[in-house]
Amino acid sequence: MKALVYKGPYRMDMEEIENPEANEDEIVVRVRAVGMCGSDIHGFSGKTGRRVPGMVMGHEIAGEVHAVKTGVRGFEIGARVVVQPILYCGACDMCRIRETSVCLDKRMVGVNMGLTGGLSEYIAVPKRNLFSVPAAMPFAYGALVEPFAVGVGAVRRSAIRKGDTVVIVGSGVIGLTILVAVFREKPRKVYVVDQIERKLDMAKEIGAVPIDFTKEDPVESVLSQTDGKGADIAFEAVGISQSVKTAMAVTKTGGSVVWVGNAQRMIEVDMQDVVVGQKTIQGVYCYNDEDFRTAIEIVENETSLASRFVEREVSFHDATALFERLARGEEELLRAVVVFDLKQ
Repeated sequence: MKALVYKGPYRMDMEEIENPEANEDEIVVRVRAVGMCGSDIHGFSGKTGRRVPGMVMGHEIAGEVHAVKTGVRGFEIGARVVVQPILYCGACDMCRIRETSVCLDKRMVGVNMGLTGGLSEYIAVPKRNLFSVPAAMPFAYGALVEPFAVGVGAVRRSAIRKGDTVVIVGSGVIGLTILVAVFREKPRKVYVVDQIERKLDMAKEIGAVPIDFTKEDPVESVLSQTDGKGADIAFEAVGISQSVKTAMAVTKTGGSVVWVGNAQRMIEVDMQDVVVGQKTIQGVYCYNDEDFRTAIEIVENETSLASRFVEREVSFHDATALFERLARGEEELLRAVVVFDLKQ
């Protein structure tokens, strides 16, 4: 089968690799669409060290069942599915409390070496990591389920309550999926901080108050609109020092800040603000299976929203060129999706 194999910074080659063989608990999936996650794009540039030469990337995967071992039940050949890419043991302390994304023995399809990702024609995954989706759901929308699950998981783990004032710093895919999940909790008001106009426009359409930090101070803006108190809870969805500082500063005394962004390894934090302001910092990572089911429900019911997220569809053969343009900053897209049977 064909696969795009990462060779090093800004290089990914189409190669023939072995077709996957399913073990007793696995199913072979024909990949039909895979999202180009920001972590893959940054990894492609070689700047993060989170992708290594020789691997096949891609973890936002939609496809159809291609082969099933005799005796494996629950999925028919040709069934439309999405892949929950985190492989977990099911037995460790974290798995026992259903926090499988931080399984003590976790591995991730398309992220860990040896686990072929979605930039290949076929992959083999455990049956429990496959979720059925409606036959009418476009494959490109199915590739959105994974990032929507990140937003759902972040909000589920947070201390959000009905009537809270919320700030989300960052309106990329993850910031916007957090926004969608936050509105399911019936907040009083939600502010979204960014600088890209079309993303802020999308946040506004979903129901948030947009704040362009190039035109106004987000801290002053939030404080002025909350009688000087600040937000009950803030979600940081970028992962760099300045966005973390903003999230901390807009949060009220006794409030909580949820860190979701995962870009810069080391950041600066005002410890006195945290201690004296009695603020809670919570890190969250990905999702569990129930979050994935909720994300499927959201994508299924919000098709017009899903269509806004997918700003570009690209063929398998043209994917490397788009990876390079995105990694070099020559283009900026909310989400590009590689569609394997895309007609040019």
